[in-house]
Amino acid sequence: MPSTAIDRKAKNEPPEEVVQRLFKRIGEVSTLPTVAITIIEVANDSSTGADDLFDAVCIDAALATRIMRTVNSSYYSVQNKVADLKLAITLLGFKEIRNLAMTAYIAQLFKKGSGHGTYTREALWNHLIGTGAVAQLIAQTCGRVPPREAYLAGLLHDLGLILIDQYLNKPFCKVIDALEKDTPSYETEKAILGFDHTELGEFVARQWHLPDHLATVTRYHHHPLDCENEHREMVCAVALADFFCNVKELSALGVADVQMPPSEVFDVLRLSKSQVSSIWEQLDELLQAANVMSMIPKS
Repeated sequence: MPSTAIDRKAKNEPPEEVVQRLFKRIGEVSTLPTVAITIIEVANDSSTGADDLFDAVCIDAALATRIMRTVNSSYYSVQNKVADLKLAITLLGFKEIRNLAMTAYIAQLFKKGSGHGTYTREALWNHLIGTGAVAQLIAQTCGRVPPREAYLAGLLHDLGLILIDQYLNKPFCKVIDALEKDTPSYETEKAILGFDHTELGEFVARQWHLPDHLATVTRYHHHPLDCENEHREMVCAVALADFFCNVKELSALGVADVQMPPSEVFDVLRLSKSQVSSIWEQLDELLQAANVMSMIPKS
């Protein structure tokens, strides 16, 4: 077994137990803000209303400002400028507010630090937002998964990479140094760290009590056909979006090492050749429209 970056306290301690302890510790120190948790709960509870979401959003002035800026953006093309937060929440909808909250939270993790070698945090952020946008387009095209859920799943699919960068930066730099174009990054992570970002991402997503489909996507987006539950279509949509972003040189770690998904992925999503061509033709404009960099808060 190759040596890993994990320092085992006891030589005879099983590596699996060490990894689980490490995962738990990372999950505990990287908890979601209370506001984000509340918004997720409200958005997923059919018995709640706009007043409940308004009460949650009001606690976070920065999020409220982002919501107002979003609803008045050219993307939504409202005829009259919206000045009332509760109306903005009603116009955008619960799922969109949830996505804005999660996007804002993840963006906070990119405020400090630059990167190492081929990797930059700005590029990873671009990849996450880009994958979310493309996954949403795929969902809209195939009609197999809810588009807003696909966006959030795309945004969070590389949660494990964010956490490794944040909490295991030195061994993470060793991973970056060892990356090769023809070798998937998760294989390099496994050799150096003893685990890969999909395992950590799923563990923390479940520790944060995120919806099951989000945790499932973080785990299987590199092996979508290994997912055998009801979230397979969502996983396939994100896997395909991940690949498209890499082809467009919007990779997570600065090395385009994401392999093309198996042809069965297109069958799962019931995408025709013409639909795939349509998605491909829209990619450049879509990724440019995402304007991903402007969403990173300035330090």
